[in-house]
Formats: sequence, structure tokens, C-alpha cells
Amino acid sequence: MGVKNYSQIKLLAKAKEGIADIRKEVETMGLKTSSTLDTVSEIEKLFGTLRLLLGFLGMIALAVAALGMFNTMTVSLLERTREVGVMKAMGMLSDDVKELFLAESMIMGVGGGLFGLVLGWLMGIVLSLILTSISVVKGQGVISVSCVPWFLAVFIMLVSTFVGMITGWYPSKRARQISALNALRYE
Repeated sequence: MGVKNYSQIKLLAKAKEGIADIRKEVETMGLKTSSTLDTVSEIEKLFGTLRLLLGFLGMIALAVAALGMFNTMTVSLLERTREVGVMKAMGMLSDDVKELFLAESMIMGVGGGLFGLVLGWLMGIVLSLILTSISVVKGQGVISVSCVPWFLAVFIMLVSTFVGMITGWYPSKRARQISALNALRYE
């Protein structure tokens, strides 16, 4: 056919494990190689960095949420000091008051974790729908980017419960120590 030079040659490997040997053999001939595995590894590095960045931002958001919950519970205690005094005067035990504030804090934590999970899942579905509509218009298939593994959901719920318990511990301890007589005089 008169062709003396080639710009590229495409080689197909039967197994993923043999690609390294084929590459080595081709490169010893003085040729350059590129593989889709290179692209995949670059994408995995990018997503690994993205995961670290999102994890760091998540930790900052968790710290801010914990501070907000702590502040809410402390202000709630200050606003309800008379109420605590009335409950103690009616016969409620100090430990019951402590448990009441701890339960309220844990409900806030679990509710926040559940709300965050549902909101994240719904946002993933909306993003998948947007990407799918663009993909279908371009002649491609359905794209799904939303996935919430069960272990992540369990982990989030455990962490939110723990944060609720930690942020409610100090206000519940202070509520337990409030004297019924002083609380009724409190303005």
C-alpha cells in the first residue's frame, strides 16, 4: 500500500495483568506507550484528593454544627431555668432533668444527621437527573452519581448521636446542679 511510517499502533491485552509486561516490551523498542489505565489512575488520584478535601470540609462543618448545638443547649438551659426549678419543685429528680437535656440534645443530633443524609441523597438524585438529561440529549445513556453506602449512613448516624451526646453533656450537668429554690427566684 506504500505506507512506510505509522503514527500509532493499538495493542489489546487479553488480561489487565499483562499490560505492564507488554508496555515494557514496547518501550524497549524505543516507542512511547499510553494506556487507559494511566487515565484511570489519574482520575483515581483526582478523586482521592477530592475526597480528602471534602472530608476536611465535612470536619469543619461538624465542628461548627457541634458549637451551634452546644450554644443552643446552653441558651436553652438559661431560658428554662425557672422551668427546671418548677420540675424539681414538683418532684422531678436531678438525674431525670439531666436525662431530659441529654435526650433533647441527642434528638437534635440524630435529627440533624438524618436530615443531612436525606438532603445529600436528594441532591445526588437531582444532580443525576440533570446529568442524565444532558447525557441523553448528547446521545449517551443514563448517568447515576448518587450512592449512599449503608456503612456511611450508619457511621453518620453514630457520629451525629455522639455529637449530640457530647454537646448536651455540659448543659445537662448544669441543669442537674440547679437548686429548685434558686431556679424559682431566677429572672
